[in-house]
Amino acid sequence: MVEDANLTVDPVDEAFDVLFATLLDPAVLIDPARDRFVAANPAALRFLGYDEAELREMSPADIHPHELSRIDAFFRDILREGRKTADDLSCRLRDGRTVPALIRADVVRRAAGPRVLIVIRDQRDHQLARLGGAVRQLAHDLKNALSTAQLVCDRLAAHEDDKVRLAAESMTRSLERATRLCAETAQASRTGPASAPERERFLLADVLEELEVTVLDPGSTARRLVDASGDAVILDADFDQTYRILLNLARNAFDAGARELRIWGRHDSTGATIWVRDDGPGLPDGMRARLQTEKHGVAGVMGTGLGLSIAAELCRGHGGALELEETGPEGTCFRVTLPAPA
Repeated sequence: MVEDANLTVDPVDEAFDVLFATLLDPAVLIDPARDRFVAANPAALRFLGYDEAELREMSPADIHPHELSRIDAFFRDILREGRKTADDLSCRLRDGRTVPALIRADVVRRAAGPRVLIVIRDQRDHQLARLGGAVRQLAHDLKNALSTAQLVCDRLAAHEDDKVRLAAESMTRSLERATRLCAETAQASRTGPASAPERERFLLADVLEELEVTVLDPGSTARRLVDASGDAVILDADFDQTYRILLNLARNAFDAGARELRIWGRHDSTGATIWVRDDGPGLPDGMRARLQTEKHGVAGVMGTGLGLSIAAELCRGHGGALELEETGPEGTCFRVTLPAPA
């Protein structure tokens, strides 16, 4: 994108234009008198997503819509000092995403007048690295705390009361699962998404037995979890991940006001299907509309709740899916598919 193409370019401007166009980082030129972009290199056009004509009609405030006072102060400092660096600004791209950025600015002299050269450095990788470090530290601290709780469970496992021993066994399994999650989280923060599910063959009833201990209050009749399968349902999947899928669906249902949760399944040579039906009030209209559109299935909607997102992600890891089968005033039903391994 060449600035003011109708003007005669002097040799200095011409040399600058060559360097400007070949910068690897996104770079733009701004006319401070008109508060408009007047040039952008190819990297900037790709990064911001605008074409040349669109960008010429825009001002810096258009890509920093929530930081107007800070942008004004930033440009005042540039014109007074000749250069400025800021690492706490962001750029709004054409597709609506807001990207954290490191901004370096210098005043340059052009034949058409002084211009502000802005070089943009995408900070997303840097922020992810910092987040990864924080996650690893948190996972480490949680693992230490869980180890202490595990010692208490080991003592309770020798208790003379059968109910106490059974509760200790359930707590031990939950703590082991939480410890593994901490380790997986720390590993994912270094290397990316978790590895493929560790498949084994087990009964759906075994998962529901552990789920019942987790989501139902001992001695309370306010909530019920019913295994409605009839026949034994054999699953070839990751036991812990299957438990997490059903746990998230169960907690969502009970938190929404459901009193009974019915879970059943079936299996054949292609894999297993599990249905989870509650008697709650149904999903809110806005959430229901988003879930039922082809463009935004459960797996793709982060705003519908973290529990559903986690469950959907775990289903996708198995090559399956989490789908909303129906919802209304009499309850909601989700379908979980876990295909057999190829």
